[in-house]
Amino acid sequence: MRRHLLGLALVVGPACAAAQGVRVTGVTAVQGIELRPLVYDSIAPYFTVGAGEWRLTPDGTPARCLPNADYCVFQRSGDRIQAAPLLQDLSFSSWGIGEGVSVHVDLRGRTQLTTQGLIYPRSDTHFEVMDAYADVDRPWGRARLGRQWIAGGLGVYNFDGANLVYRRSRYSVEGWAGRALEAGLNVGYSSAELAAIENLPPDQNGYIVGVRGRMRPNAVTSATATYQRVLVADRSGLYSERAAFDATTRAYGVSLDMALAYDFASGAWNEARLRLGRAGLHTLGVSVEARHSAPFFETWTIWGAFSPVAFNEARATLDWRPGSVPVMLSAHGAYRRYNESDAGFTLRSNGWRAGASALLTGSSEFSGHASYDVDIGDGASRNDARVSVRWNPGAERSLGITGSALQNIYEFKIGTGRVMGLALDAAAPITSDIRLMADVGFYRQLFSNGAPGPDWTQRRASLRLEWTLGRDPGQMGKAQ
Repeated sequence: MRRHLLGLALVVGPACAAAQGVRVTGVTAVQGIELRPLVYDSIAPYFTVGAGEWRLTPDGTPARCLPNADYCVFQRSGDRIQAAPLLQDLSFSSWGIGEGVSVHVDLRGRTQLTTQGLIYPRSDTHFEVMDAYADVDRPWGRARLGRQWIAGGLGVYNFDGANLVYRRSRYSVEGWAGRALEAGLNVGYSSAELAAIENLPPDQNGYIVGVRGRMRPNAVTSATATYQRVLVADRSGLYSERAAFDATTRAYGVSLDMALAYDFASGAWNEARLRLGRAGLHTLGVSVEARHSAPFFETWTIWGAFSPVAFNEARATLDWRPGSVPVMLSAHGAYRRYNESDAGFTLRSNGWRAGASALLTGSSEFSGHASYDVDIGDGASRNDARVSVRWNPGAERSLGITGSALQNIYEFKIGTGRVMGLALDAAAPITSDIRLMADVGFYRQLFSNGAPGPDWTQRRASLRLEWTLGRDPGQMGKAQ
């Protein structure tokens, strides 16, 4: 933490002294979460159903009965435990330090208001510097120095270092380099947080280097090519080496989107997608998509050793917006084909998904949305339905109610589990610079067809306060 605070002072201190404008925004959020953890219990063999090592309890829960043992052991849902995490996000921006110079800092603090048996993820990390960088913008390009992130066809990567963009006409080249942080977590590769979730965490820090080229030859066409390496600190090996290409264009009312991502370490295409779509054709929109997808794991993780199976998918979407009715209807369907798993026994090699939704809008204060989706795969399936109604009387006020029904048939297990939910949410401004949002949800898990499993019935609630100090630099000189 001392290192974070020292770096933050070096970046922010001089900026505060020289800045002509400062804007601070904050989000204070607290949640209440319930869970019923699994606990071990025992039962006499006489009361079980079946014979052999694996049997069933009277309510259908699997129990293990070892030879000559006095009791059979099984897992059941324990008493409810609770967590109440409190998060405080602060965003700091300053400008007017010099021509095109600004400083940006995002901080996060977290703790738990109660610890009744449930430790919320990362709650023991009470302070983090999400980003802290100085930005210099010039007509020829842009330069950044400090803790920052890069996003694109390879995902989001955080790093401490430098980023430089050179622009010329409709083309640009960007390069970045520095100390790599775990993607999306803003912590180092050798941090204790990673060690807690990975059996084989990297024993050295990583360094990231990347380059990206963009071109926009006309108003409807753009293309981006990216190459990035994350190296072990002593350069003895790679954590990852990947490349991506993204492009989009539009002609004769038809849009074309392409995305490619290649992993040099495994020699696999993680993503290859081509989408054709047309919107506004007599209030009818249609798109078709072909996709190849394979999971990506960096070389320091153990998960890549399990040779995850890739799949090919074809997908189609149909949208209909009748001109005389404030409603939009949509339907989609997709079919997947999995590669051979080499598991030693036959597994289902295909799957499909489908869904439909309806969105009701208009000039009134009320809107509504309903959807249903189903996903069928190897050994498991999932479907869920949602219906929501929202009231927006204006002035950033809203009140909504959402009902949901989620059904899971778990991998290679018999039986059905359903989760029925009802949630309320509301938002209202307190002042022009302060806004309050709250929600509460009730979820009930039901079992049928002899489905075993833990009871995830729970209640959830959250309260969120958003506030701002200072004016947006883009609104300077304008009425607020």
